[in-house]
Amino acid sequence: MDVSRMKWRSLAAALLVPVIAVVPLLTPQAAIAEPATPAYDIANGCFAMSAIGGAALPGKGPSTAKAAALGKFLFYDTAGTLLTAKGSKAVRTATPTDDAIWKVDRTGSTYRFTSTKGLTRAVRLTPATGCRAFPEAQVDVNGPTQTGTDADGRLQGFVDSHAHLMAEQFLGGRMHCGRPFSPLGITVALADCPDHRPDGIPAVSEHILSRPGPHDTKGWPTFKGYPAWYSLTHEQTYYKWIERTWRSGLRVLNNYYVQNRVLCEIYPLSDEPCNEMESVRIQHRRLLQLRDYIDAQAGGPGKGFFQIATNSQELRRIVASGKLAVTLGIEISEPFGCGAVGGRPLCSSADIDRGLDELHGLGVRQVILTHKFDNALGGARMDGGLTGVGVEIGQVYAGGGLWQVGKCPGHTHDNDAVGRGSERCNVRGLTRLGEYAVRATIKRNMVVDVDHLSAKSSDRALDIVSALRYPGVVSSHSWTDELNYRRIMAAGGVVGLYGGETESFIDEWREARKAAPKDRPFGLGFGPDMNGLGAQAPPRKTGTPVTYPFTMPNGAVVSRQRTGVRVFDATKDGTAHYGLLPDWIQGMRLQAGADGAALVADLYRAAESYAAMWERVEAYRP
Repeated sequence: MDVSRMKWRSLAAALLVPVIAVVPLLTPQAAIAEPATPAYDIANGCFAMSAIGGAALPGKGPSTAKAAALGKFLFYDTAGTLLTAKGSKAVRTATPTDDAIWKVDRTGSTYRFTSTKGLTRAVRLTPATGCRAFPEAQVDVNGPTQTGTDADGRLQGFVDSHAHLMAEQFLGGRMHCGRPFSPLGITVALADCPDHRPDGIPAVSEHILSRPGPHDTKGWPTFKGYPAWYSLTHEQTYYKWIERTWRSGLRVLNNYYVQNRVLCEIYPLSDEPCNEMESVRIQHRRLLQLRDYIDAQAGGPGKGFFQIATNSQELRRIVASGKLAVTLGIEISEPFGCGAVGGRPLCSSADIDRGLDELHGLGVRQVILTHKFDNALGGARMDGGLTGVGVEIGQVYAGGGLWQVGKCPGHTHDNDAVGRGSERCNVRGLTRLGEYAVRATIKRNMVVDVDHLSAKSSDRALDIVSALRYPGVVSSHSWTDELNYRRIMAAGGVVGLYGGETESFIDEWREARKAAPKDRPFGLGFGPDMNGLGAQAPPRKTGTPVTYPFTMPNGAVVSRQRTGVRVFDATKDGTAHYGLLPDWIQGMRLQAGADGAALVADLYRAAESYAAMWERVEAYRP
């Protein structure tokens, strides 16, 4: 026997024993490390922070984890500073920058922080107390969030039929000051435009569109100069203000992506594309970011109050759960590239089909075919007064020439055009391509909004809808002749009135109620056109003032809204921002006197009316 070979066998056996003993520990289940997952649930938490190995984390006291996006956070300490990446170090700064945003993943009890520039830290987060609140607007609504159904399962809730949440991109992006959110918080989201500073005097667009004169441009925390019911260049749909109105009973919001290429090109300051269909794409991406940001505040995907609905089933599910169903539309002057120069269309039927298919793929379900100018699809409803003069100049620039006016086609009429005497109607109606666009919209079971169509164009669109027995037609913010309301509702559509001055809204509500079919419940939307260059409801000068707190139909108890140190009151501020829509509704209830309860009830039935219309549209077969 070879003694040396025996020695080697003995040595090998001795070496293999511990290896064999360890093998059971290396099964696939045990060998795979626990995966890192986004730490969504630390949103709004208060934590003591300590580094695990390596450099320490600076900071005074515990930190508030403020969500900046899904899985990303700002860490705000008791000194009011933010944990910020600076080169290879983590420092504290008072000024929010992108370097203060940290992606946070968790493995077991260990958190991995990664900065936007790649700096990483292993961190232990220990729940704590005594944190300093991150700067934020208040909701000031108490009571549990109610589900959106009554005892019989019918949806309940208000409907905003016409909003513009992504107006930050409108008209080149620099005419509009502020955004509905910023990853860095309210102090960045609601900053005034740089060209307004230092005292508002350089804000030429604000002087022309709103009230001339200076305004305070500081923003947080004073907000002395904005928002205001008459200001048309400052953000009015900050997400916390939307949350306040949702908590008060808003259950459906139709957001219109909006753009006007001509006005965008004319305005000298811009940093955003003016192409209208490209603007729709950009605004859609940003709306999804807003949804995700609100989800992040609530602790993860799908947890926020703001959810997008693309069909009636989704709308009913979202509203029934007590959340806000957001639907999508377009309000642009050259949809599908359908401008016109000298009467020559710049698009084809193939462009219309391609554009509608793209919009449908994005989740858009509602279209306005003309906006401020005549286009290749038809004539637009003219603006009156000085606004009309400016719009007419824009139409000339676009290649459409001056308004051509004449006698109205029937009882309906347009707005008065300056210098045209008693002739009140745009002579241009739906073109051949316009009729094709209406039928192509119907073919895709999408909704036709007749607002902004000239009297002649809207008459023809409603003729087509009526002949095809199509229920998908609306007026979203009173930009059609009120005589059309009867035809719209008779077809199975719904109406939203412009959410402006209180007395005019009440008068229009009474007329719309008379025109409503008697064979189904009447629910009425309101379309404030907020952020869309439309003034909001001014303070009421007569009638009973709004007193606080007051109670909404869903049981929400509404107090005066606070943003920073400013406290808003509908009696003196009107509808200065989106969060004051409940106050506006309460003011109308008081102004309508004995009819107040019926008015609010009709508004509160709107969610069911809109869901039922969508169901009729989806069931439609030509």
